Amino acid sequence: MNIRSSIFISCLLLSAAGAMAQGNFSPYSQMGIGDLEDNFYNRTSGMSNTGLAYRHNRYLITNNPASYSALTDQYFTVEMGIRGSLINYYGTPVDPANKQSADITFRRLAMGMKLSKHWGSSIGLVPFSTQNYEYDVPYYLQGSTSELANHHYQGHGGVNKVFWGNSYEFFHHLSLGVEAGYLFGQLNQKDIIQSLGSLSTLASTTNTVDLNNLYMTYGLQVYGKIGKKWEYSLGGTFNPRADLLAATTRVVLDNDSIQHNNQEQPQSYLSVPNAFGAGFSLTYNQKYSILGDFRHQAWGAETNNYPGKNYTVTDANRGSLGFEISRKKSFYNSKVELSYFQAGAYYGESYLQLNGQQIKDYGLTAAFGVNGLKNPLSYSVVFQYGIKGTQKNNLIEQRYFNLTFVVNYGTIWFTRGKKYD
Repeated sequence: MNIRSSIFISCLLLSAAGAMAQGNFSPYSQMGIGDLEDNFYNRTSGMSNTGLAYRHNRYLITNNPASYSALTDQYFTVEMGIRGSLINYYGTPVDPANKQSADITFRRLAMGMKLSKHWGSSIGLVPFSTQNYEYDVPYYLQGSTSELANHHYQGHGGVNKVFWGNSYEFFHHLSLGVEAGYLFGQLNQKDIIQSLGSLSTLASTTNTVDLNNLYMTYGLQVYGKIGKKWEYSLGGTFNPRADLLAATTRVVLDNDSIQHNNQEQPQSYLSVPNAFGAGFSLTYNQKYSILGDFRHQAWGAETNNYPGKNYTVTDANRGSLGFEISRKKSFYNSKVELSYFQAGAYYGESYLQLNGQQIKDYGLTAAFGVNGLKNPLSYSVVFQYGIKGTQKNNLIEQRYFNLTFVVNYGTIWFTRGKKYD
């Protein structure tokens, strides 16, 4: 690896120093462990993150750890994802003067390599859930029917995942993968009591919840050819239930910031339930691909002891379809991909249920990617438009537009003069 390559990788690592920065305000993130991340910020993002059965020799398909064995022999790659987001809010509780938010955040850093002919491996850092909200609610002071105060609620934080995934290929038709993940993060929730006129602080209560534990993912892919021009792949993943150790600290301050209470609560656990996914991929003439995924999380089996109130947890489901056109050119009896176009659609049911409504999320995606021939870099731009929530039963609807940039650096290592397959 040359000096220029080392500088590029160093820049990616420095970019990750501020990883998982706070994003847009999301009213539903105050419940549970926040908004669960369902975007992988990789080659499958333009297909609505449909990729449990997807395999590629250049890109890290972190949707399924069984995919890493598809990497080219002696191949090393680094990937980074950055997302810009714009959200508009609709519904009765929305203040017309504050109905929009926007941000740009770092979302993913992953590195992988082919360790042997049949063994691929990857490490990375990705978001698992995000919490970010802020709103006001007027209350009558205790014992009064005329004197009002304002409750200003705000929260930020989230849970990140650092992972190490490996997969091994058997018989050229079966790949098994396992990913050891470590979840860690902090949820900060603050309730500030303010005078209604001046909005000066009367008192505040801050709850800080530190979360951490291991989180495993197991994957499988079966693949092969149908005739001379068709290729197929079937994939599946399973995440066993994990208990996140939760250490909570509560701090109460008065209007002069004098501390009245600083108490560590007894340690408890917040559970992440069993989850599984299944998907398929069909490719014609190494150019046209259609993919489908279904993912399920059994939140309904968990006790509702998560932060927040006035909601219940229920089983979460997500289905998606994706389509890809790959533009390739023949070089020395092999085909090299120059660019690709993707499109997708998704529909999901969240693990949150409020006012009798399960929070739903659905939308469309599209992407265009270019691979460098004379340099090891490739780029893709992903467009996403979606709707989350509803205006029914006094709830809030979010209409969002995301623009994601994914950068991939790949090179052949330890070739002894060999450059490419």
